Amino acid sequence: SDFVSRAARSDQVEWEREFGVAKDVSALGVERDVFRYRSLPVTVRLNGGGSVDELARVVAAGVRAGGLLDDGGPARGSESGRNVSVSVAERLPAELERAIEATGASVSVESDEEWLARARDGKLATSRVRLVGGGHVALAEALGGSPDIAIYSETVTEAGRVELLPFLREQAIAITAHRFGNPDPWSEAVLPI
Repeated sequence: SDFVSRAARSDQVEWEREFGVAKDVSALGVERDVFRYRSLPVTVRLNGGGSVDELARVVAAGVRAGGLLDDGGPARGSESGRNVSVSVAERLPAELERAIEATGASVSVESDEEWLARARDGKLATSRVRLVGGGHVALAEALGGSPDIAIYSETVTEAGRVELLPFLREQAIAITAHRFGNPDPWSEAVLPI
């Protein structure tokens, strides 16, 4: 759809501008203070209030951020070695399901009751959940209000700057770039910018 295409373009712009580049804005010379974003696994769940276009948009963001749609669900496995799945309440259109599976993700169909039972039983293997189509109150209750799992349930947006965030964590690294006060470029090979 046009919505997903525009959103994917926005993801790419933000990836090239911010999320996919390491930066050292301090420019100290004797120390490198590198700020970057790293991908992490996120459980993605399409509930009844969401659309397949919104799901496709969220999957596109996850793929752009590193193909990290990992929830340890019933359908598991990928060539990259990650356990990758997307959870949906109803079967997806075949074309969309094939497109998602082509990213290395697998799609599992589980009712709302099965999904919430899995959460309640502690079987979500990630620390973040991106909900598409509501359901945050029921999920929070199923999780017993646990602060160990962050729930992202905002309305799906085209803005890459917003939609990529659940799939990324910030990382700041400080590395000495000198040896006894003498500049030493060794750290450039260890952590390129």
